[in-house]
Amino acid sequence: MEKGNVIRWILIAIMILSLPFIVTSPAVAEIQALDLDQTVPGNPTIESGWSDEENYEDPSITVTTEHMKVGKLPVSIVRIKIADPSQIRTAMSDNNYDKTVYVKATVLAQSVNAVAAVNGDFFKYFDFGLTIRQGVMYREIYSEKYMRDVLVIDDQGDLYGIKQATAEKYQTFLAETLPEGRSVINTFTLGPVLVENGEPQEFTTREFQYRYKMQRVAIVQTGELEYAIVECDGKADATQGMTLSDFGEFIAEQFPECRIAYNLDGGGSTNVIVGGKRIHKNPNTRQICDILYFASAWTEE
Repeated sequence: MEKGNVIRWILIAIMILSLPFIVTSPAVAEIQALDLDQTVPGNPTIESGWSDEENYEDPSITVTTEHMKVGKLPVSIVRIKIADPSQIRTAMSDNNYDKTVYVKATVLAQSVNAVAAVNGDFFKYFDFGLTIRQGVMYREIYSEKYMRDVLVIDDQGDLYGIKQATAEKYQTFLAETLPEGRSVINTFTLGPVLVENGEPQEFTTREFQYRYKMQRVAIVQTGELEYAIVECDGKADATQGMTLSDFGEFIAEQFPECRIAYNLDGGGSTNVIVGGKRIHKNPNTRQICDILYFASAWTEE
């Protein structure tokens, strides 16, 4: 047999022997940025990513949950790290701003494949606020009676606080604080800012929900594309929970590197959800209209 034919048959034999490995090779997987459109959900989680019901990891997102007590008060902390800014997202009930349709937070979180989620600012209940969701401006009305701190999330996943926001302060933020070339993706109007650059903030407001012990929840940025959801239990009669000052000091102690911690709608609106289930008790649960959530961007084809 000629030398060329021998080589040809050897190559054919190698290809035949390699065929089973080619056929059974794992699917191509990659991280892909999620569409900005709020009607587009996150990617479904993978079963092997769940180590238990409250802890998840795939190449695009890590979620770890811990429970502790401050004295006798139960507290939950969910730490989240994502690979792409598009994975921090918002959703609203009925995908609609105009209708006052409220839903269970777990139902809303499940509908968008949220790995972890927290209730927002209940914007449909109020007739004021700076409301931008997934890049769409729905409302920009500021109240002189209720001077609220605004949380801004930009297209790189960074969080900022505008204290006692006004139209002028928002324009100043866009011109002087928001890094050049970035855009605003989501805003919340409630607050206040609890911690800024590791320092607990002081509060002068006399609004009821700010002065008393109650169930509270906050979103925290701890680093680049790293976040935490912090929740403390409470009672509807204000006999258990944390004051705003207590809550801010606790978060600062837990996260000395905290860039910003922002108070979300507490009390009966409090919902911290991992894997489609609430991870805490709530004695006075109500339906809500919006969530801030973290989704997987991991795809297998």
